[in-house]
Amino acid sequence: MSKEETGKKWALIAIMLGAFLSLLDTTIVNVALPDIGRVLKTSSQTIEWVISGYALAFGLVLITAGRLGDKFGRKPLYIIGVALFLLMSITAGFATSGTSLIISRVVQGLAAGLFFPQINATIMDLYQGPKLAKVFGILGAVIGVATAIGPLTGGLLINTFGADDGWRWVFFVNVPIVIITLILAFIYIPKDKKQPHQVKFDIPGVFGITLALLLLLYPLVAHGANDFSWLDFIVMLLSLPVFLLLYWWSARQEKLGNQPIISPKLLKNKKFLSGMIFSLVYFAAFTSIFFVLSLTWQTGFGKSAISSGLALSPFAFGSMFAAANSNRFVQKLGRNLFFIGLIFIILGLAGTALVFYLHSDVFSAWWLTLPLLLGGIGSGLIIAPINSFTLSTVLPEQRGGASGLFNTAQRVGTSFGIAIVGTVYFRTLSTIDGTSRSDVFSGSLQMSMLVNIALLLICTALVFALPKKISER
Repeated sequence: MSKEETGKKWALIAIMLGAFLSLLDTTIVNVALPDIGRVLKTSSQTIEWVISGYALAFGLVLITAGRLGDKFGRKPLYIIGVALFLLMSITAGFATSGTSLIISRVVQGLAAGLFFPQINATIMDLYQGPKLAKVFGILGAVIGVATAIGPLTGGLLINTFGADDGWRWVFFVNVPIVIITLILAFIYIPKDKKQPHQVKFDIPGVFGITLALLLLLYPLVAHGANDFSWLDFIVMLLSLPVFLLLYWWSARQEKLGNQPIISPKLLKNKKFLSGMIFSLVYFAAFTSIFFVLSLTWQTGFGKSAISSGLALSPFAFGSMFAAANSNRFVQKLGRNLFFIGLIFIILGLAGTALVFYLHSDVFSAWWLTLPLLLGGIGSGLIIAPINSFTLSTVLPEQRGGASGLFNTAQRVGTSFGIAIVGTVYFRTLSTIDGTSRSDVFSGSLQMSMLVNIALLLICTALVFALPKKISER
């Protein structure tokens, strides 16, 4: 292996570690919330912002961070974001009040949003052609595993270090991994090529996109699962005129030769736009699966956090295996691979709902192994290739902004999915007749999974709008 290839390998490890940590921290904290509230003497409504604040801040800065990477370089943005993530992991672990913990988590979310768009863009700078599909396959495996094993990891840490201090290690566990990430990134991620000319950064556009996303995401993140109201809906509608005004501003800036925060040319790229919409709808269906399964397993059936994580592990392993090997199929099958993946995950969800229907009282996690494994395989065949299909259609100078926009679509999809599926789940809890608590929760899960399947069927129709093959650009 040449020195250049060795450097690329270590740079890739640095990038993958960042992706793993940022997504792990979206779910690892869930199981620690009761202990955090008890130790810090904070209400459950307030302590939920430990999760919501991170998710909201993460989603708000992705587009801006992507454009910052295009202008000032991906390597410095990645290192600054990861370093800030390290600092906030330490302050969160040492938090002495709910307020200080929430502030640390919000800034930690901003840090994750700062470095996450640089991941896809840097991968595309390092690799092209079939190798690019292979690397995106590895990234898909990392995303699938990080999302699925968060609750299990959090449960193990709390069991190991105790109820009073275990929640602190949910944050401290980041520290050694982030230090390794920083060292590798500083040494091996290559310096960015200088742009041929420097232009002013679009400050008004930054304020516009931040305001629009805040109006859109805040109601979903803060109240989407079970407290969504008409006022929240009105606030979300207010984002529409802001988005329209932002588009007008961006088009004007582009005509003047400036670089707007969102390039209208990028939105006119039908291949990129179709991939972004597909990803939004898919993430709405995909991430909400873990939300309802964890709630049903722990609250409805009284199982532990570790048990919940173990029950979901077949999905994680299936996703990891399929994503890591998806490049072998995507070159031959093209977009038809998405149909296969969607069939697998629909069958997996239908099988999961059937298991809960047949065994709502006496239940074993082993019965979920096959359907969740099928679902995980299907998800792995989708998450990795959609990155390649979408981002390979953009010009090199658009990669940072495109990556930020693409990642934002995934975060918006996640928020919409939890809001929609969560609303169905909680509303049906009070309407389903059951002979036991587990029977009622099982019924709600079955109803909510119908929504997941409906979203996946929409994805099936959207596949026809995707490029037939990965672009060689």
